[in-house]
Amino acid sequence: MRAELALLYDLQQVDSDLARLREVLAGLETGDALQAEIAAAEAQMASLLERHHGTEKESLDHDLELKTLEEKRTRFQRQLYGGTVHNPRQLADLQGEVAMLSREIGKLEDRILELMDALEQERSEIGAGEAHLAELRGRLQVVRDKHQSTGTRLRGELAALDGRRRELAGRVPGPLLKRYEQIRARQANLGVVKVTATTCPGCRIALPSETLKALEADSGTQTCENCGRILFWEPPAA
Repeated sequence: MRAELALLYDLQQVDSDLARLREVLAGLETGDALQAEIAAAEAQMASLLERHHGTEKESLDHDLELKTLEEKRTRFQRQLYGGTVHNPRQLADLQGEVAMLSREIGKLEDRILELMDALEQERSEIGAGEAHLAELRGRLQVVRDKHQSTGTRLRGELAALDGRRRELAGRVPGPLLKRYEQIRARQANLGVVKVTATTCPGCRIALPSETLKALEADSGTQTCENCGRILFWEPPAA
């Protein structure tokens, strides 16, 4: 019986390794969180670029408007100071036009300076955003490469363990294997434990002396009265 239980305990070790590797594989970072962060950063960059293009367009429009007003003011100034107009009313009108245009030009120049500052700030933000996106994309590539390489390695280990499990399970008597599977299903993947002291390694409850004696005598399959797990005892080496 002890030889069969030894096989079963080996099977348990394989099942524990399989569960551990599957958990590691399932927990591998896929890069989904980084991908979401990149999408948010790209949306922010698109909004920034749209705002920057709007600022550039407004700046260009104001430059053209400023040029038009300056040309118009220059024309009125030539008329005002060129000596061709002598009518006081016309001169007053020209002075009013020049003054009005000068005010409009002053406002435009102030706004153009504001836009120049805004453009400089936006260019700085765009540069920082592009650098941030590049850094995120680099990190994502590293994560994906690691996910692929580690995943490939883990799947290879799992395949090897699956083969080992089939081999061991095929050597365990059917009724004992079925009992083990039933216990393992309800006891957190742990159906058989190796006893090395006077307590059950599965639940840490003291084992009755009768159970310990039965294990030592190899008199049939013994289970923990508390958790129900199969107990395996290996005599010390001679």
